[in-house]
Amino acid sequence: LVKSKMAVWSKSLKANCYEIGHTWTPSCTKAILEILLGGIVESVKIYTPVYVVTALARRRSKRYWLRHFVPEVFQSAVFLGTNAGAFIGSFCLLNQLFERFFYFTGLASGLMASTLAILLERKPRRGLLAVYMFNVALETLFNMAVARGLVRTRKHIEVLLFSFTAAGYAYLFRCFGGLRGIFLQGVRFLLGTEEAGRPGDSRSLESEANTPAVQRQDARRENFTFSRLVRFLKACLVQKHALCLHQHSCGRYCVQGCARMFGIGYVAQAAITVLSSIRTVVRTPSRLLSCIANKNNLALGAFLGGFVGIFKFVSCFLRWLRDQDSEIHALPAGFLAGLCMFFYPSWSISLYLTVKLGELLYMKGVEAGYLPCITHADSMLFAVSTGLVLHACVVEPHNVKPSYWAFLKRLTRQRFSEMNRRTLDAFGTQASKLMPDFKPQLDPKYCLMKHY
Repeated sequence: LVKSKMAVWSKSLKANCYEIGHTWTPSCTKAILEILLGGIVESVKIYTPVYVVTALARRRSKRYWLRHFVPEVFQSAVFLGTNAGAFIGSFCLLNQLFERFFYFTGLASGLMASTLAILLERKPRRGLLAVYMFNVALETLFNMAVARGLVRTRKHIEVLLFSFTAAGYAYLFRCFGGLRGIFLQGVRFLLGTEEAGRPGDSRSLESEANTPAVQRQDARRENFTFSRLVRFLKACLVQKHALCLHQHSCGRYCVQGCARMFGIGYVAQAAITVLSSIRTVVRTPSRLLSCIANKNNLALGAFLGGFVGIFKFVSCFLRWLRDQDSEIHALPAGFLAGLCMFFYPSWSISLYLTVKLGELLYMKGVEAGYLPCITHADSMLFAVSTGLVLHACVVEPHNVKPSYWAFLKRLTRQRFSEMNRRTLDAFGTQASKLMPDFKPQLDPKYCLMKHY
């Protein structure tokens, strides 16, 4: 098996960049300029609504809209267009240097292009882009491994991954100063301020002066029995534990949190459904009600509502059970709450949040002096991840995340799908699987190979 893989990787095709890459024109210069300029125009269309929504969410001032909005959109558009144009340019350069196409030509071209492009993007965005592309690269690598029989898929593995990740975020949320910035705001919006970490958060009934002495004695004297468990469950529904920081009973606290996030999730999914069918709704207004009442809208609501309800219930229950409030409670509460992803399974969400958690933990290690701080790590991570994904887009696009493949085709105005992947089938990666009937119309006088 290893020998066969090495044979594929060392194999080369006696073909030029016109035959493999820019099949729509034999001119490298025309191909590069078309992809570069077309990519910038498409990038402006892509980034403008993104920047508008971001600016509105952050309540940017009038000065930002007048002085910074247009330059930032244009800079990001140039970055994205350059990445696409430089990829074709690097592809042509390597082909002219070696006069052959190798299996890893796409990877090398992607690395060169991405390294150049990321230097044009604003520094505050480089980290976000690196994490996103690393997420896409991980998903692509997993699909490639499955296609080669190296890994077997397991049902709901993304749910288990999300559960462990949710436990990590929940623990950091309960630790004072554990989360910062947008993640602190996001988790606080989801779970509320009652479960947020505070200085000296590990408390017990012995430290609560307003707790009846009888309750403390009973809590110390009783052993854990089934009857005690039942009493705790009843108490959770009608009472509030002395260590709970919410205003009403634990039962009401859990139900209110669940209902609130269920409503938000349902409305958000309904809005997405309506926007995705906006043309149909405009032509047939009666379809609006069916889009809003679609049963598929329940999935996101069940996920968010169940997550919040279970997290709050487990947190309250452990306070009743142990007569203590500790950051450790967030671990089982977050893990069990994370199982609600069964209602809304998503590899992309699981991988992204896992990667961000790894980044948070790494930065905490750097701040504590346990781990080294790598200069330009975000740029290097972006270049490697994007190079890998672009390589897969060349030789096995069926293993790339569908949404990213659609984005890449839009960015290049469908030119990326016009590569001669029938010829690349020689590498054994089923390169033409997504486009089995596509055959480029090549001019024989510019070709080195015979194409049938």
